[in-house]
Amino acid sequence: MESFVAIDIETTGLDQNRDAIIEIAAVKFRGNRIEDEWSSLINPNRHVPEFITGLTGIDDAMLRQAPRLRDVTHEVEAFVGEAAIIGHNVRFDVGFLQKQIPFALNEIIDTYELAAVLLPNASRYNLGALGKELGILLPATHRAMDDARVTMAAFNRLFEMARGLPLDLVAEIVRLSEPISWDASYVFREALRAHTKEGVQAKKAKKDSGGWFGDTRHPPLENPEKPRPLDCEEAASILEYGGPFSQYFESYEHRPEQVEMLRVVANALSKGSHLMVEAGNGVGKNFCYFIPSALFAVPNKTRGILFTHTINLQDQFIQKDIPDLRAALNLDLRAAVLKGRANYLCPRRLDNLKHFGPRTADEMRVLAKVMVWQLANQSGDRNEINLNGPVEGEVWLRLSAEDDACTTETCMKRTGGACPFHRAKSAAQSAHLLVVNHALLLSDVSTGSKVLPEYSYLIIDEGHHLESATTNALSFRLTQLDLERMLKEVGGTNAGILGRVLGETHEALRPSDFGLLQQKVNRATDMAFRLEQLNREFFNTVSEFAAYHREGQRPTNYAWQSRVLPATRTLPGWDGVEITWDAAGETLNLLLNALAEIHKGAAELYTEGDDNQEDVIADIR
Repeated sequence: MESFVAIDIETTGLDQNRDAIIEIAAVKFRGNRIEDEWSSLINPNRHVPEFITGLTGIDDAMLRQAPRLRDVTHEVEAFVGEAAIIGHNVRFDVGFLQKQIPFALNEIIDTYELAAVLLPNASRYNLGALGKELGILLPATHRAMDDARVTMAAFNRLFEMARGLPLDLVAEIVRLSEPISWDASYVFREALRAHTKEGVQAKKAKKDSGGWFGDTRHPPLENPEKPRPLDCEEAASILEYGGPFSQYFESYEHRPEQVEMLRVVANALSKGSHLMVEAGNGVGKNFCYFIPSALFAVPNKTRGILFTHTINLQDQFIQKDIPDLRAALNLDLRAAVLKGRANYLCPRRLDNLKHFGPRTADEMRVLAKVMVWQLANQSGDRNEINLNGPVEGEVWLRLSAEDDACTTETCMKRTGGACPFHRAKSAAQSAHLLVVNHALLLSDVSTGSKVLPEYSYLIIDEGHHLESATTNALSFRLTQLDLERMLKEVGGTNAGILGRVLGETHEALRPSDFGLLQQKVNRATDMAFRLEQLNREFFNTVSEFAAYHREGQRPTNYAWQSRVLPATRTLPGWDGVEITWDAAGETLNLLLNALAEIHKGAAELYTEGDDNQEDVIADIR
C-alpha cells in the first residue's frame, strides 16, 4: 500500500474568504503504521473568536509567537509531497490551504463521502460520531493533530469495508463514478484493484426476490357485516394485577385510568360508535386502544387502521409496542405499516439513474449509499437510511416511488414484485392492524378511498394535530426551489427527460419523424427556460410585496404568512404579483401541452413494441 497523508486544520470560522487557519496537523501513514507527523499553530493576524477558543482551547496568547501560514507552506508542501490527501469534509481543509499551497496533482479523499456510502444507517457522520461508530478509541477533540489521527484510523476502517463489498457492487460504483469528480472514487477504484490482484471469488450482491409481493400465505381480510362484540370486562382484566401484562412486563404498573379507557374503547368498537378520549401523560393510552383493537380484529378477521401524526411513532408501534402486545397475549396478530409513496425506493427509477448515470457528486453519493444499503435492507423504507440534508433529500425524491400512475400490474411486469411500496401495500391487505400517519389518511379522503385498503374501524391518535395535518394535506404548496427542481428534471435537448427522449428514439424513428420530434423538444426546452426565468420573477415579486407590507412590523422567528382576501388584491404591489403569476401560468400551460405531445408520441412507439419508451413515458407523466 502507498503512503497517505491525513490532514486537519482549525480556523477562526467557516468562511474561506474572511476567516483564517489557526492550526494545521498532518499524519503520513501506510496502512496502520504512522510514518511521520507534522503540526503547527498558525498566527491568523486577527482575534480568535471566543466560541472557537471554547471549542479548540486555542486563544490569542497561544498564537502570538506562532508562524504565519506563508512561513510554513514549504514545510507542508514538502511533507505532503505527491501523497493522496485525506480529510473529513476535506474540501473545507483544502479550500483554506489552497490559498498558499495548490495541491493540484494530489488525489483528494473525503472520509465523510466514504462514511456516508459505507455506513448508510449511521445516525451522524461528524468525525466524533464516526470514530465511535467505527470503534476508534482515539478522541476527536477539535485539535488538529487529534482529529488527523482519528481521520487516519477512520480511513483505514472504511477502506477495509469498501474492500469487503461484493465485487460486482464495487465494479458498478467505479463505473458510475468515472465521469464525475467525486472524493470517494479513489477508494473504490483501489478496492476493485485489490479484488482483481487477489483473485477474490466474486461475491454477488443480494438480490431481492420480491417474495412478499402478492403473498398468499395470508389472504386479504374481509370485513364481516356482523362482527362478534368484545367482552369489555374480559378485555380490561388483561391490565389487572395477575393478568397477562403484569406477567409479561417486569416493571408493570397498574393504572386505573388506563383500565377505564380500555373499557370505553372496547365498548365503542363492539357497538360501532364514535368515541373521543382525552388522556394525559402517563396513562399509557397506546395499549388502551391496541388491546381492544387486536382482540376485536383477530377473531373477526377484520382490519382496523391506526393513524398517528408522525412516522417515528409509526415505527415505534411496529417495532416495539405491537410485538410486545403480540407476545404478552400470545396472539396471532398481523400488523403492517404503510407510508406515502415518497417514503419508498422505486427499483425502476433506481435502474434509470444507474442507466443514465449520476450528474453530480451528490447524486453519486446517494446512489452509492442506496446500493450499499440494499445489501442488508429489503424494505426500501426511507426512514431506515440516513439521508443527510436537503440535497440528499432531493436526490431521494428522484429515486422514490412518488409516481401515482404506477400500477401493481406495471410494477409486477417491470420489477417482478421487488417494489417496496407495492410490497408494503400487499402486506397491508392481510394486516389486522394497519398503522399509517395522518397525511396518508387525508390522502385517502382526498382521492375517494383509493389509497388505503378497506377497514371496519379507525383510531386517530394525536388527534390535536389533525386540523393542521388536514390543512397541509388538502392544500397545494409550491416553492421556487420545487419548480426549479422539476424544470431541471425536464432538462433540454442534451439532458434530463427531454434529452433521454431524443436518445431513446433516435434509432426507432425515421429521420423525418425524428426531425419533427426534435422540433417539439426544442419548443419544450425554450418553454422550460422561459418558465425558469418567470419563476424567479414571480417569487422575487412576492418577496418584494411581502417586504413592503412587513415594513415597520416587529421582527419574529416565524415565517410571514398572509391569506389572500379581496382586500389583499387592492394593496400596493399586488398587481405585479398577478401579472408575473399569469405570465408564469401561461408559459407553464404551454410547456405542459408540449410535454403532452411528446408523451403521446412516446406512447405510440411503446404500443408499437418499443419497450425502451416505457421509462420515458413514466418520467414525462
